[in-house]
Amino acid sequence: MKLLFVCTGNTCRSPMAAALAGQIFGADAEIGSAGTDAWEGSGASQEAMTVMQERELDLSVHRSRRVSREEVAAADWVLPMTKAHELRLKALFPEYEHKIVRLGEWSDHPRDVPDPWGGSVEEYRACASELEKLLGDFRRRLQQPGETDKP
Repeated sequence: MKLLFVCTGNTCRSPMAAALAGQIFGADAEIGSAGTDAWEGSGASQEAMTVMQERELDLSVHRSRRVSREEVAAADWVLPMTKAHELRLKALFPEYEHKIVRLGEWSDHPRDVPDPWGGSVEEYRACASELEKLLGDFRRRLQQPGETDKP
């Protein structure tokens, strides 16, 4: 299974989601991240690196990149962080709209993942905890019989 996590700048939410998904899914998934408006080659934010280090995950080699048609085409699921990201991706890549589903849609209480950019380490910790919960919901829904389609 190939998963692609998408946020805005690809320095906070999507790299944290990708790192956490790697921990949750292990060898069962090929995982990537990108941003709708990423500056190519930027590192993860210091706060994101700190919070992931607390979870024994390393973002030091992460470099941001803008989402591409090739990545979307190759993914089984494209998991944007917000409804706005989802709508934008579906507008950019309408032929793949069936596999573009906001991460929070897989939860029993659909929601966006708030952007911690520019916030405190505590805000990043809260974001990471939210991502862990939503990734758990995503995995649970995929494992339910008949739930391999969109939520």
